[in-house]
Amino acid sequence: MISPPIPDNEAERLADLYALRILDTPPEDRFDQIVRLASSIFDVPIAYIALVDSDRQWFKAKCGLQAEGTERDISFCGFTILKNSPLIIEDAANDERFADNPLVTDDPFIRFYAGYPLRGPNGYNVGTLCLADRKPRSLESQQHKAFQTLAELSEYQINLVGLVETQRELIRTKNALIETRETLAKELAQAAAYVESLLPEHLHGDVESNWKFVSSSELGGDIFGHHWLEPGQLAFYLLDVCGHGVGAALLSISAFNALRRQTLPNTDFMDPSAVLSALNTAFPMSAHGEKYFTAIYGVYDVKSRKLQIANAGHPPALIFAPGQKEPRQIKATGLPVGLVPQQNLKTKEFTIDAGSRMYLFSDGAYEVRTKDGMFSVQGLIDLLVSLQSSDASRVQQVYERVLAMSQPSGSGLDDDFSILEFRFS
Repeated sequence: MISPPIPDNEAERLADLYALRILDTPPEDRFDQIVRLASSIFDVPIAYIALVDSDRQWFKAKCGLQAEGTERDISFCGFTILKNSPLIIEDAANDERFADNPLVTDDPFIRFYAGYPLRGPNGYNVGTLCLADRKPRSLESQQHKAFQTLAELSEYQINLVGLVETQRELIRTKNALIETRETLAKELAQAAAYVESLLPEHLHGDVESNWKFVSSSELGGDIFGHHWLEPGQLAFYLLDVCGHGVGAALLSISAFNALRRQTLPNTDFMDPSAVLSALNTAFPMSAHGEKYFTAIYGVYDVKSRKLQIANAGHPPALIFAPGQKEPRQIKATGLPVGLVPQQNLKTKEFTIDAGSRMYLFSDGAYEVRTKDGMFSVQGLIDLLVSLQSSDASRVQQVYERVLAMSQPSGSGLDDDFSILEFRFS
């Protein structure tokens, strides 16, 4: 017996075989049908599709055989893959390469063998389509064409395995991405719900409050609140971190908690400019992912009716006095928090008339695309003026009007929508 030699391109050939990812895969009807058809057409008891590994031949499909494969050094197919044309052995007992081969002398007692090489995706011979009989015989000339056709079909199916597996991998990857996206969306929704849970309850009494907050499709950076520093001293604030996502939300919550819990060191929380300056020191953008935020902070004294307020790069607060259509605008007196290391912020002070209303809002309430262009602060002012006589919730009506005019229609808003209303008795 002569063992089949190793081809010069063995490394490349094995790489081509392994790229198919077909070795040791379960039986498949499309391959089984080919060997059954070959057995019937050529009237042979044995037909199989073999893949030649480094030290074995493995049968992807077979009929007339029990074994799952054989050692490579006794295989007929080891010789077949050395050429690019079929190998026909009419009587193995008369061929010195196979005469004493255990596949000839023992079960399955092969005498006739015909093998056709099958190429992998890069053109290297990775396996064979084989016919075998236990008696000598030959293939007639017209059978050669049929043998070639079945070999081409086998080769097509083998290479399709790689494509199918690639498609399956793409489907698995797609499903994993969908699952990840759904999980992320759920987590972002939970985070948005948590942010909303931090927003304050409405005030009643000497000062009443109402607000509207709608998170954009992404987790945003808007947050606001109010609380009593001591009886009759109300602190209020609204923050808007640049950008969206988890980073923006974490920064807004951190700053919000510093205000709510009054944890800024050496800070007089009755002094708005001091509070914003302390925030500027505590949250430099260089230490928070290059993110900064606009902020407005104020304190209202119920007894004296004095309002103190400071604005760091935020849209203006609007105060509507009774009988006046145009509001007082309390504009920024400094840059956004964290943008520069130090800044000289100023506190403005006003006396609030009974019946006045004050509005704080983020830029998401007016930076909205409409069919006439971009909505503006003045557009928001005009809208609030038109609603002054309304008894219904103004903040809800503002949101509904802004949403209705946004373009594209029905697409929602691109940014968090935040507006906070105070009514002073």
